[in-house]
Amino acid sequence: MVFDGVTQFRKDLADYAVEYRRQLKVRPNESHRVRAKFKNTKCKWQLTAKLDRDTCDFMVITYHPIHKCIPLNKNKMCNSKLLAMKFKDIIVSQPYIRIWEIQELVRDKLGLYVGKTICYKAKQRIIIENMGDWNMKFSRLCDYADLIKQTNPGSSCSVKIDEATEPGKNLFVYFYVCFQAFTQGWLDGCKKIIRFDGCFLKGVCKGELLVAVGKNENNQMYPIARAVVDPETRHSWNWFIKYLIVDLNLVNGERLTVMTDMQKCFTNQY
Repeated sequence: MVFDGVTQFRKDLADYAVEYRRQLKVRPNESHRVRAKFKNTKCKWQLTAKLDRDTCDFMVITYHPIHKCIPLNKNKMCNSKLLAMKFKDIIVSQPYIRIWEIQELVRDKLGLYVGKTICYKAKQRIIIENMGDWNMKFSRLCDYADLIKQTNPGSSCSVKIDEATEPGKNLFVYFYVCFQAFTQGWLDGCKKIIRFDGCFLKGVCKGELLVAVGKNENNQMYPIARAVVDPETRHSWNWFIKYLIVDLNLVNGERLTVMTDMQKCFTNQY
C-alpha cells in the first residue's frame, strides 16, 4: 500500500480511527516513519509505514489487521482540523451555526463526542479559510473608505470608530457609503421619494444594515445609500440620515416624500 506522502498517510489513518471509533497510539510519528497501534495493549492491531529511500514513496511495511478492542465514543484524532475537513460545506452554508449544534452533528454523523473547544476551533478555522480573517478586514475599513473616495470621485464614505471604550483598540461602530453615480442618478432621474429600512445581519459579523432606496421613472427600486451599524438605535439612524441629507442636498426636505416603518419616536426628531 503506497501513499503520496506522510501527510496523506496521517490523514487516512485519522479517517480510519474516527470511522471505526478506535483509539490509536501513533509513535514514532516522524516525517520518514509512522507506527500506529491501539492503546489497548491486548490488541495486536498494528500498522507501520515509512519512506522508501529509493522510490521516495511512503509505503506500508507491516500490517496486522486483527484487533480485539471495542469502539469508543471519544477519539483524540477527531480534532479541529479533521472536523473542519469533514463539515466544511455545512459550516460554510451556515456560518451562524451554534457550537452545540456542531457537537450534535459530530455525534450523529461520526458517533463521537467532542468538546466545545474543538468545535469552536473547527468553526474558526473554516471561517478564516473561506471567509478570511474578518478581524483583520474590520481593521482595514478606513483604508477601504479612502479607496472608495479615490476610485469613485465625489462618493461619500465614512467610518465611525470608538476609541474610548477599550483603550488601545479601535472598535467598529458605523460604516456609511453613498456612491456618486447613485447620488447623481437619484437627483437627475428619480422621483423625490426615499424609503428607509433596516435588517439584521445573520452572518459571522452581527449588526444591522440600514438602507435608503428611491423610485425611478419606471417605478423600479433605486439604491441610494447604505450603512452597517452595530445596533439599530435612534442615534445610528440619526447619523445615517444626516450624511444622506448632505449627499442628496436635501436642505429642509421640501417636496420630498419619506417612507418608513419606524415608530413615531424615531421619526419625530427628523
